[in-house]
Amino acid sequence: ISDTLGVSKSFISKWKSIFETIGKEGLKLSYQGSKSYLTTEEKEETLSWLKEQEYWDLSELECYLIEKYDVVFQSKTSYYNLLSEAKITWQKAQTSNQRKNPEEVDKKNLKINSILEELKPKIKAGKVAIYAIDEVHLLEGDLISHLWGDSEKTLNISLKNAKNRQTYYGALDLLNPDLIVRSSARGNGDFTVEFVKELIALNKDKQILIFWDGASYHRGQIMRDFLQEVNGNLSEEDWKVTCHLFAPYAPEENPIEAIWLSLKNLLRRCYRFCKNFKIMKRLFQLLVDCQLFTFPNLQKYDAFSCLI
Repeated sequence: ISDTLGVSKSFISKWKSIFETIGKEGLKLSYQGSKSYLTTEEKEETLSWLKEQEYWDLSELECYLIEKYDVVFQSKTSYYNLLSEAKITWQKAQTSNQRKNPEEVDKKNLKINSILEELKPKIKAGKVAIYAIDEVHLLEGDLISHLWGDSEKTLNISLKNAKNRQTYYGALDLLNPDLIVRSSARGNGDFTVEFVKELIALNKDKQILIFWDGASYHRGQIMRDFLQEVNGNLSEEDWKVTCHLFAPYAPEENPIEAIWLSLKNLLRRCYRFCKNFKIMKRLFQLLVDCQLFTFPNLQKYDAFSCLI
Protein backbone atom coordinates (compact mmCIF):
# COMPACT_ATOMS: atom_id res chain seq x y z
CA ILE A 1 0.00 0.00 0.00
CA SER A 2 2.79 2.39 0.91
CA ASP A 3 4.45 1.84 -2.50
CA THR A 4 1.15 2.36 -4.33
CA LEU A 5 0.36 5.60 -2.50
CA GLY A 6 3.94 6.81 -2.41
CA VAL A 7 3.96 7.27 1.37
CA SER A 8 6.00 5.80 4.22
CA LYS A 9 5.05 2.59 6.04
CA SER A 10 4.79 4.55 9.27
CA PHE A 11 2.14 6.77 7.62
CA ILE A 12 0.09 3.69 6.71
CA SER A 13 0.60 2.22 10.17
CA LYS A 14 -0.53 5.44 11.81
CA TRP A 15 -3.85 5.63 9.94
CA LYS A 16 -4.44 1.90 10.24
CA SER A 17 -4.17 2.26 14.01
CA ILE A 18 -6.57 5.22 13.94
CA PHE A 19 -9.09 3.29 11.82
CA GLU A 20 -8.96 0.25 14.12
CA THR A 21 -9.49 2.46 17.16
CA ILE A 22 -12.34 4.78 16.14
CA GLY A 23 -13.34 3.69 12.65
CA LYS A 24 -13.74 5.70 9.46
CA GLU A 25 -14.45 8.93 11.33
CA GLY A 26 -10.84 8.95 12.35
CA LEU A 27 -9.73 9.08 8.72
CA LYS A 28 -11.08 12.59 8.23
CA LEU A 29 -8.33 15.11 7.59
CA SER A 30 -9.43 17.10 10.61
CA TYR A 31 -8.52 14.24 12.92
CA GLN A 32 -6.24 15.44 15.73
CA GLY A 33 -6.12 12.29 17.86
CA SER A 34 -2.39 11.49 17.89
CA LYS A 35 -0.10 13.05 20.47
CA SER A 36 2.98 14.94 19.34
CA TYR A 37 5.05 14.30 22.44
CA LEU A 38 6.19 11.51 24.78
CA THR A 39 5.87 11.48 28.53
CA THR A 40 9.07 11.07 30.52
CA GLU A 41 8.28 7.42 31.15
CA GLU A 42 7.46 6.76 27.49
CA LYS A 43 10.67 8.43 26.42
CA GLU A 44 12.75 6.24 28.74
CA GLU A 45 10.99 3.13 27.44
CA THR A 46 11.65 4.22 23.85
CA LEU A 47 15.34 4.83 24.54
CA SER A 48 15.61 1.38 26.11
CA TRP A 49 13.89 -0.14 23.09
CA LEU A 50 16.29 1.62 20.72
CA LYS A 51 19.33 0.36 22.61
CA GLU A 52 18.05 -3.22 22.41
CA GLN A 53 17.80 -3.19 18.60
CA GLU A 54 20.53 -4.56 16.34
CA TYR A 55 19.49 -2.50 13.31
CA TRP A 56 17.96 0.96 13.11
CA ASP A 57 15.77 2.76 10.62
CA LEU A 58 13.81 5.98 11.03
CA SER A 59 10.59 4.41 9.72
CA GLU A 60 10.89 1.61 12.31
CA LEU A 61 11.07 4.21 15.08
CA GLU A 62 8.06 6.03 13.63
CA CYS A 63 6.04 2.80 13.55
CA TYR A 64 7.06 1.92 17.10
CA LEU A 65 5.91 5.28 18.49
CA ILE A 66 2.62 5.14 16.62
CA GLU A 67 1.76 1.57 17.59
CA LYS A 68 3.03 1.79 21.17
CA TYR A 69 2.07 5.32 22.23
CA ASP A 70 -0.01 6.74 19.36
CA VAL A 71 2.59 9.49 18.98
CA VAL A 72 3.51 11.25 15.75
CA PHE A 73 6.13 13.98 15.97
CA GLN A 74 5.55 17.11 13.92
CA SER A 75 9.22 17.34 12.99
CA LYS A 76 11.84 14.77 11.96
CA THR A 77 14.20 16.51 14.37
CA SER A 78 12.38 14.94 17.32
CA TYR A 79 13.08 11.46 15.95
CA TYR A 80 16.73 12.33 15.36
CA ASN A 81 17.01 13.65 18.92
CA LEU A 82 15.75 10.33 20.28
CA LEU A 83 18.30 8.42 18.22
CA SER A 84 21.02 10.76 19.41
CA GLU A 85 20.07 10.31 23.08
CA ALA A 86 20.22 6.54 22.56
CA LYS A 87 23.76 7.10 21.20
CA ILE A 88 22.80 5.95 17.72
CA THR A 89 24.54 7.96 15.02
CA TRP A 90 24.37 8.27 11.25
CA GLN A 91 27.65 6.86 10.01
CA LYS A 92 29.39 5.34 7.04
CA ALA A 93 29.53 1.56 7.41
CA GLN A 94 32.94 -0.12 7.46
CA THR A 95 33.67 -3.38 5.68
CA SER A 96 34.45 -6.55 7.61
CA ASN A 97 36.30 -9.42 5.95
CA GLN A 98 34.46 -12.74 6.42
CA ARG A 99 37.76 -14.61 6.04
CA LYS A 100 39.18 -13.04 9.19
CA ASN A 101 39.70 -15.63 11.95
CA PRO A 102 39.50 -14.02 15.44
CA GLU A 103 41.27 -16.98 17.04
CA GLU A 104 44.14 -16.70 14.59
CA VAL A 105 44.35 -12.95 15.24
CA ASP A 106 44.59 -13.51 19.00
CA LYS A 107 47.19 -16.21 18.52
CA LYS A 108 49.31 -14.00 16.26
CA ASN A 109 49.06 -11.03 18.63
CA LEU A 110 50.24 -13.19 21.53
CA LYS A 111 53.18 -14.38 19.45
CA ILE A 112 54.20 -10.82 18.54
CA ASN A 113 53.84 -9.75 22.16
CA SER A 114 56.05 -12.66 23.22
CA ILE A 115 58.72 -11.71 20.65
CA LEU A 116 58.78 -8.14 21.95
CA GLU A 117 58.97 -9.26 25.57
CA GLU A 118 62.09 -11.29 24.76
CA LEU A 119 63.65 -8.27 23.07
CA LYS A 120 63.03 -5.88 25.97
CA PRO A 121 66.70 -5.82 27.11
CA LYS A 122 67.80 -4.79 23.59
CA ILE A 123 64.91 -2.33 23.30
CA LYS A 124 65.82 -0.63 26.59
CA ALA A 125 69.46 -0.49 25.48
CA GLY A 126 68.43 1.29 22.27
CA LYS A 127 69.76 -1.49 20.06
CA VAL A 128 66.52 -2.19 18.18
CA ALA A 129 64.25 -0.10 15.94
CA ILE A 130 60.68 -1.38 15.58
CA TYR A 131 58.41 -0.38 12.69
CA ALA A 132 54.85 -1.11 11.61
CA ILE A 133 54.88 -0.81 7.82
CA ASP A 134 52.05 -0.52 5.33
CA GLU A 135 51.26 0.94 1.93
CA VAL A 136 48.35 3.25 1.23
CA HIS A 137 46.84 4.10 -2.15
CA LEU A 138 45.63 7.68 -2.25
CA LEU A 139 42.82 8.06 -4.80
CA GLU A 140 41.40 11.32 -6.08
CA GLY A 141 38.00 9.82 -5.29
CA ASP A 142 38.94 9.59 -1.60
CA LEU A 143 37.73 13.19 -1.27
CA ILE A 144 34.14 11.99 -1.55
CA SER A 145 32.58 11.35 1.86
CA HIS A 146 30.06 12.77 4.34
CA LEU A 147 30.56 16.56 4.44
CA TRP A 148 28.71 19.59 5.74
CA GLY A 149 26.79 21.51 3.10
CA ASP A 150 23.77 23.70 2.42
CA SER A 151 20.65 21.63 3.06
CA GLU A 152 18.98 23.18 0.01
CA LYS A 153 21.84 22.45 -2.37
CA THR A 154 23.69 19.34 -3.47
CA LEU A 155 27.35 19.46 -2.49
CA ASN A 156 29.48 18.83 -5.58
CA ILE A 157 33.22 18.12 -5.58
CA SER A 158 34.96 18.53 -8.92
CA LEU A 159 37.16 15.56 -9.83
CA LYS A 160 39.14 15.01 -13.00
CA ASN A 161 39.46 11.26 -12.52
CA ALA A 162 38.32 9.53 -9.32
CA LYS A 163 40.72 6.66 -10.09
CA ASN A 164 43.88 8.81 -10.16
CA ARG A 165 46.19 7.06 -7.73
CA GLN A 166 49.39 7.62 -5.77
CA THR A 167 50.99 4.91 -3.64
CA TYR A 168 52.83 5.71 -0.41
CA TYR A 169 55.00 3.50 1.75
CA GLY A 170 54.78 4.28 5.45
CA ALA A 171 56.79 3.14 8.48
CA LEU A 172 55.50 3.96 11.96
CA ASP A 173 58.21 3.96 14.62
CA LEU A 174 56.67 2.07 17.54
CA LEU A 175 59.28 3.23 20.06
CA ASN A 176 59.38 6.92 19.16
CA PRO A 177 56.54 9.10 17.80
CA ASP A 178 57.74 9.26 14.21
CA LEU A 179 56.28 8.42 10.81
CA ILE A 180 58.34 7.93 7.66
CA VAL A 181 56.40 8.22 4.39
CA ARG A 182 57.72 7.94 0.84
CA SER A 183 55.79 8.14 -2.44
CA SER A 184 56.11 5.30 -4.91
CA ALA A 185 54.91 4.50 -8.41
CA ARG A 186 53.34 1.30 -7.10
CA GLY A 187 53.65 -1.35 -4.43
CA ASN A 188 56.03 -4.12 -5.51
CA GLY A 189 59.14 -6.01 -4.45
CA ASP A 190 61.63 -3.49 -5.82
CA PHE A 191 60.05 -0.47 -4.14
CA THR A 192 59.65 -2.43 -0.91
CA VAL A 193 63.36 -3.24 -0.84
CA GLU A 194 64.27 0.40 -1.53
CA PHE A 195 62.08 1.54 1.36
CA VAL A 196 63.62 -0.97 3.77
CA LYS A 197 67.10 0.13 2.62
CA GLU A 198 66.19 3.66 3.68
CA LEU A 199 65.20 2.41 7.13
CA ILE A 200 68.55 0.63 7.38
CA ALA A 201 70.35 3.87 6.50
CA LEU A 202 68.46 5.63 9.30
CA ASN A 203 69.38 2.90 11.80
CA LYS A 204 72.98 2.00 10.97
CA ASP A 205 73.81 0.85 14.50
CA LYS A 206 70.51 -0.88 15.25
CA GLN A 207 68.73 -4.08 14.37
CA ILE A 208 65.42 -3.50 12.64
CA LEU A 209 62.20 -5.33 13.44
CA ILE A 210 59.39 -4.98 10.90
CA PHE A 211 55.72 -5.87 11.29
CA TRP A 212 53.52 -5.81 8.20
CA ASP A 213 50.75 -7.69 6.37
CA GLY A 214 51.15 -10.64 4.05
CA ALA A 215 51.16 -8.71 0.75
CA SER A 216 52.85 -10.74 -1.99
CA TYR A 217 55.71 -8.26 -2.36
CA HIS A 218 56.39 -8.44 1.40
CA ARG A 219 56.89 -12.20 1.11
CA GLY A 220 58.14 -12.45 -2.48
CA GLN A 221 61.49 -13.63 -3.84
CA ILE A 222 62.87 -10.12 -4.29
CA MET A 223 62.41 -9.38 -0.60
CA ARG A 224 63.70 -12.83 0.40
CA ASP A 225 66.87 -12.35 -1.65
CA PHE A 226 67.42 -8.93 -0.09
CA LEU A 227 67.05 -10.28 3.46
CA GLN A 228 69.49 -13.07 2.65
CA GLU A 229 71.97 -10.49 1.40
CA VAL A 230 71.54 -8.17 4.41
CA ASN A 231 71.56 -10.82 7.11
CA GLY A 232 74.15 -13.06 5.46
CA ASN A 233 75.53 -15.71 7.80
CA LEU A 234 74.46 -13.94 10.99
CA SER A 235 72.59 -15.96 13.60
CA GLU A 236 68.86 -15.21 13.72
CA GLU A 237 69.13 -13.23 16.96
CA ASP A 238 71.70 -10.95 15.29
CA TRP A 239 69.90 -10.37 11.98
CA LYS A 240 70.00 -6.79 10.77
CA VAL A 241 66.41 -6.96 9.52
CA THR A 242 63.71 -9.31 10.80
CA CYS A 243 60.17 -9.32 9.37
CA HIS A 244 57.01 -10.63 11.01
CA LEU A 245 53.49 -10.85 9.57
CA PHE A 246 50.23 -9.73 11.14
CA ALA A 247 47.32 -12.17 11.10
CA PRO A 248 45.70 -12.34 7.63
CA TYR A 249 42.64 -10.21 6.83
CA ALA A 250 43.10 -8.10 9.97
CA PRO A 251 44.43 -4.69 8.84
CA GLU A 252 43.12 -3.05 12.01
CA GLU A 253 45.88 -4.82 13.96
CA ASN A 254 48.46 -2.61 12.24
CA PRO A 255 48.66 0.75 14.08
CA ILE A 256 49.66 2.65 10.94
CA GLU A 257 46.23 1.93 9.45
CA ALA A 258 44.75 4.38 11.99
CA ILE A 259 47.11 7.07 10.69
CA TRP A 260 46.16 6.48 7.06
CA LEU A 261 42.49 6.82 8.02
CA SER A 262 43.19 9.99 10.00
CA LEU A 263 45.11 11.55 7.10
CA LYS A 264 42.36 10.78 4.59
CA ASN A 265 39.73 12.25 6.91
CA LEU A 266 41.82 15.42 7.25
CA LEU A 267 42.08 15.62 3.45
CA ARG A 268 38.30 15.38 3.10
CA ARG A 269 37.87 18.29 5.48
CA CYS A 270 40.21 20.30 3.22
CA TYR A 271 38.47 19.27 -0.01
CA ARG A 272 37.90 22.89 -1.08
CA PHE A 273 41.67 23.38 -1.41
CA CYS A 274 42.17 20.28 -3.56
CA LYS A 275 41.59 21.83 -6.97
CA ASN A 276 43.34 18.93 -8.67
CA PHE A 277 45.09 15.67 -7.80
CA LYS A 278 48.53 17.29 -7.81
CA ILE A 279 47.48 19.71 -5.07
CA MET A 280 45.77 16.87 -3.21
CA LYS A 281 49.05 14.91 -3.11
CA ARG A 282 51.01 17.96 -1.95
CA LEU A 283 48.49 18.56 0.83
CA PHE A 284 48.70 14.91 1.88
CA GLN A 285 52.49 15.19 2.15
CA LEU A 286 52.15 18.44 4.10
CA LEU A 287 49.83 16.76 6.61
CA VAL A 288 52.43 14.01 7.01
CA ASP A 289 55.41 16.35 7.32
CA CYS A 290 53.66 18.52 9.92
CA GLN A 291 52.37 15.40 11.71
CA LEU A 292 48.85 16.83 11.78
CA PHE A 293 47.39 13.54 12.95
CA THR A 294 47.15 11.65 16.21
CA PHE A 295 49.65 8.87 16.81
CA PRO A 296 47.80 5.64 17.73
CA ASN A 297 47.67 4.54 21.36
CA LEU A 298 49.58 1.24 21.46
CA GLN A 299 47.69 0.21 24.59
CA LYS A 300 44.74 -0.47 22.29
CA TYR A 301 46.78 -3.00 20.29
CA ASP A 302 47.21 -6.37 21.99
CA ALA A 303 50.37 -7.14 20.03
CA PHE A 304 52.18 -3.97 21.11
CA SER A 305 50.77 -3.14 24.53
CA CYS A 306 54.00 -4.37 26.16
CA LEU A 307 55.88 -1.47 24.56
CA ILE A 308 54.07 1.05 26.76
